[in-house]
Amino acid sequence: MKKLLSLVLVMTILMSMTITSFGAKKFEKETVYIIDGSTNKEYEVAAVNLIMGGRDIISDVPAILFDSRTLVPVRFISQNLGAEVSWDQDNKKATIKTEEKEIILKIDSPKVYVNGKEDTLPDNVPAKLIGYDGNFRTMVPLRFVSEQLGMEVGWIGDTMTATIDKPLQLIKNITYDGSDKFPEVVIKTTGEVGTTAFFLHGSVVGGEDKLVVDIPNTILDMEDTSLVDDKGLVNLDIYEREVKTIRASQFEVEPYKTRVVIDVDRKKGFETFYDEENQEIRIKLINTVKSIKVDNIYNVDTVVIQTAEEPAYNVMFLRDKIVVDVLDSLLKYEEDSLDVKKGGISGVRFAQFNPDHNYEPDDKISRVVVDLEDDISLDNVYIEHVENQIFVFVAGKPLDGFDYYKEDINLAKLEIRTTGESQYTKKYNASKKELTLKIPKDSIGLDDVEIDVDDNIVKYIKVDDEKSDDYYYIDVKLSDGTTFEDDSSGNMTDKIVLSFVNDKIKESIYKDKLIVIDAGHGGYDPGAVSPNLKLKEKDIVLDVSLKLKKLLENAGFKVYMTRDDDTYIGLYDRPAIANELGADAFVSVHANAAYNASAEGAMVLYYPNDGRDNKTFASMTRDALVNGLNTPDRGIIQRPKLVVIRETKMPAVLLELGFLTNAREEKLLAQQDYRDKCAQASYDGIIEYFNKVLMK
Repeated sequence: MKKLLSLVLVMTILMSMTITSFGAKKFEKETVYIIDGSTNKEYEVAAVNLIMGGRDIISDVPAILFDSRTLVPVRFISQNLGAEVSWDQDNKKATIKTEEKEIILKIDSPKVYVNGKEDTLPDNVPAKLIGYDGNFRTMVPLRFVSEQLGMEVGWIGDTMTATIDKPLQLIKNITYDGSDKFPEVVIKTTGEVGTTAFFLHGSVVGGEDKLVVDIPNTILDMEDTSLVDDKGLVNLDIYEREVKTIRASQFEVEPYKTRVVIDVDRKKGFETFYDEENQEIRIKLINTVKSIKVDNIYNVDTVVIQTAEEPAYNVMFLRDKIVVDVLDSLLKYEEDSLDVKKGGISGVRFAQFNPDHNYEPDDKISRVVVDLEDDISLDNVYIEHVENQIFVFVAGKPLDGFDYYKEDINLAKLEIRTTGESQYTKKYNASKKELTLKIPKDSIGLDDVEIDVDDNIVKYIKVDDEKSDDYYYIDVKLSDGTTFEDDSSGNMTDKIVLSFVNDKIKESIYKDKLIVIDAGHGGYDPGAVSPNLKLKEKDIVLDVSLKLKKLLENAGFKVYMTRDDDTYIGLYDRPAIANELGADAFVSVHANAAYNASAEGAMVLYYPNDGRDNKTFASMTRDALVNGLNTPDRGIIQRPKLVVIRETKMPAVLLELGFLTNAREEKLLAQQDYRDKCAQASYDGIIEYFNKVLMK
């Protein structure tokens, strides 16, 4: 059952800054409409992407280009630059204060006071009161304020992106430290820097597993020049514990960025932090707890603990609670509790645990406590892990002794273990492509359940315990092209083993083609939020993307998702993932929003004129969406400054499935069957492009 579970889960005030509505949509729109709060005049202005220390900043009122100067919500200054911000309503003044500086700006005035001294803002562009989507915010000149506070501001004109970083530093050395319990990569710098990082699980699509770390506003200037080749690349052979090699390069200039790639032998968790005392970045390879939620598994409410890598854990069963200690891990989930009160689960609490007498003082433990409702017996609790997920079942182990798993893209196995040798029978209905097993109930305990596998080998597995008092009937529905073999030792056995092979998938013309699917937004960025049902774009597009992934894999493609859960992936990291993998195509999935509630239909965005034939890709996917969804055609739109489709090196499109701000389409996008249609239409467009263009 372990690997089966993983398959089922895949299917299955003026200065405040909040994340709502359309703010995050600036990543897909080149211009936005704003209102000058002093004059009530409306302007169409350029939207600006904002990256602080390599991390995307998302706000309800986006950064904008106003009279050639970038303005940002003043709350950005307090939340990201460590300054205190106060507001004088009567005089319309904002005061930004640190230990060394006091900056006073007045709305619509080009004058500014720094530590009591009057100055003039660059280009006479003042602080403004700006309205966007009903939210009014005090906006201040980004470059002036940031530089006054000791930061450096860069500008990437190609993508309308402002970068804010600590002063330019040098990377002087890169070493590996395996002396601790958790190995570390140490990067020596001349001063404090920021970092961003993502883990690339390339082995799932035939590539390599690697941790990619970007260090903005740094120049690679190694003291030991013997480590640098004639192309300026750093290569370190480690081959110790999990680390194979470490590579570094001057990845970008203007603004500068150093990229460090750590090749590892398996999926790994990590933590990156800056050691100010020693002036070095330390990248610790350690498991992390990414999320904790309650999900419905086999019709049972189950606590799911998701970690970055396969976990080690201890379990304690107390009178009314279950304690799960995830060993050698850091808790990275930002919440602190879940109020459940259903399915036998009262609630879930979690924290980074201070080791007691059961552990060593330096142990790193993430503790999860599951509080049970009064009528739940600990005898009914079962805990297991599947790859990088821990499942806490409070209603007994579902499908005990039952295990379905994939061994390859075209090979899966079903194992059923009984308590002793017993006789079973099997019958295959070729017309229905359905295999039925008959197993004595006294040899195994199973739940009545239907599992929607749909993995291109098996469509579903259904366990029926009501048809007979003495036997379970297990129906296995095979996909087109699937055959099976009985690998059991005989009809009288304690272990039934069946192999399912789909040669149609193995021989697919797409078997060597890799598509990266980018589910837009995620984590702290909800994307657009619908006005009535409060649907979050990030949830809709993740669901559609997972469905699209399944369709593509069923056709034989290799598929990699930039995110497969509710996490945020950096704007520049998304195309970087596709580029690192050498993908054949990149598809970013989004839902649209507009001020005009009557706006509806599908559109596709593309980057023009760089030899990738993105326009053809956009045209074919747009046609498929319009026809498959029976929706108005809003055309294919050039977006030359959109990061995810500009920075990719392969054919790339951004799909806008429909408008969350349209009442009709909002209701449709809330429905599973319509999301199925979205995935199918997207698939149809991708297939047409591969058949008629890439594989012609």
